[in-house]
Amino acid sequence: MANIYELTSEFKTLWALMEEGTLGDDMLTGAFETATEDLAAKMEGYCKFIKNLESDIEGLKAEEQRLHAKRQTMENTVRRAKSAMQDALNAAGEKKLKAGTWTVALQQNPPRVIIDEQYLENIPTRYIIPQDPEVNKKLMMEDLKADPACKDLEGIAHLECSESLRIK
Repeated sequence: MANIYELTSEFKTLWALMEEGTLGDDMLTGAFETATEDLAAKMEGYCKFIKNLESDIEGLKAEEQRLHAKRQTMENTVRRAKSAMQDALNAAGEKKLKAGTWTVALQQNPPRVIIDEQYLENIPTRYIIPQDPEVNKKLMMEDLKADPACKDLEGIAHLECSESLRIK
């Protein structure tokens, strides 16, 4: 049996022959029926292959979510344990403590800037990073669906539909 690319090429050839009128109707009909049967069999194999992959993908997604949740739990546990250790050192008035083969110490972190929200409008422009504007395509879609001849978007944007393959 031919592969899907060969079948696609065969259909294109048959369509071209039909347009030229070089083959009789009976021959074309027979060739189309045979090619269609071969294509249906090939498509069935592709569908099985795709469904197996989709099933594997769903399993992998579920495993990713499970591992992500497990990682987050572990990270939170580490954060709580470090916080408890820091609180204990502070309560004991210690900056450094030898703990078996480990040394636990509090260190000063580098300074960081905290912006007081109530004074945002007073920030000088030299501290402002300009950013590129972002197009709100969702709003554009809503306006174009409501009025396909939207004057604000004339010559700028339009709605376009495409096709996708569905396997049921």
